Amino acid sequence: MVIKGIGGSPGVYGISSPLQTKTAGKAGNASPVEDFSRMFGDMVGTVNDLQGQADAAVQKLATGESKGLHEVMISMEKSSVSFQFLTQVRNKALDAYHEIMRMQI
Repeated sequence: MVIKGIGGSPGVYGISSPLQTKTAGKAGNASPVEDFSRMFGDMVGTVNDLQGQADAAVQKLATGESKGLHEVMISMEKSSVSFQFLTQVRNKALDAYHEIMRMQI
């Protein structure tokens, strides 16, 4: 049984669709380590952009430029969820590294 995401593509491949388009074109002949490094760097950049957008939305609301509280809350939640996802990916990668280091040779 395959469960498709909202966008119609199966599974979770990144935080958002801009990340998927960034990493899809760069896959070339890079090693798995470089691919993961690039993917993780793109994820960090995307999370940073989302947090910057949330900060800008809060600033606009505070100065009166924007009247849409719901838009600010959506932006803040999107930023929060993406940061939590990035943190969990980092934690899982560290757990895998520690598990490999504990293996007997």
